[in-house]
Amino acid sequence: MTMNRTPGLGIMVTLLLAAPAWGQESQTTRVDQTQVEQSSQRAAEAWGLNRQEYDRYESIMEGPRGKWSPNLDPLTALGLEARSDAERQKYAEKLVETERARVEGELAFQRAYDAAWKRLYPNDMPVESFSTKGGEDATQSVFGSNPAASDQRLTVVVATEGCDQCVARVKQLMNNGASMDIFVMDAEGNDDLIRRWATKVGIPPSKVRDRVITLNHGGSRDLPRTDLPRVVRN
Repeated sequence: MTMNRTPGLGIMVTLLLAAPAWGQESQTTRVDQTQVEQSSQRAAEAWGLNRQEYDRYESIMEGPRGKWSPNLDPLTALGLEARSDAERQKYAEKLVETERARVEGELAFQRAYDAAWKRLYPNDMPVESFSTKGGEDATQSVFGSNPAASDQRLTVVVATEGCDQCVARVKQLMNNGASMDIFVMDAEGNDDLIRRWATKVGIPPSKVRDRVITLNHGGSRDLPRTDLPRVVRN
């Protein structure tokens, strides 16, 4: 006896079997979208913006501004692409307040760091190795300058080996009473190497502790030895 086959039955069974997979994929998509929205909401709140403003920032960075100025923070991007003078003023003021809070926080931590160093290592010269920046500015220490005298300070890039002129130049600057941030290119993370070099040059530990002179790892300041020492007024 021949059994009759219903053509639509196989299709129906296939659809029923596939339905859970489709449902799972749809649910995963909804979860991913929710996570993206929550992340954007948190980012907007962190910068003091609403979601509409933050969405516009993301749109701006997807356009030419994102190519011209990658990694711009939301307030700067929105200010640069402001649609009116009032909007430009609004984001300028927000950025000033944000930067003020950032600097105050960093200075407070600097004071705590200085106090901790003097308490834990009173006889050692502090070597700066911290940074809140990246890329080409990675060598700029949070603690690398005296804000009260930033317009009078010098940035001096040196090497500990093969640079006798570095020693002579730093001695000359010290004799002239200069305040400076010294960046050592070839220390490779070795604090003791920098301290030995500073002792060789005759840098008074008291000036380092008082931040008249700071000693810093050179980081990305990769300059030819023939260009050293490099002295730049801040």
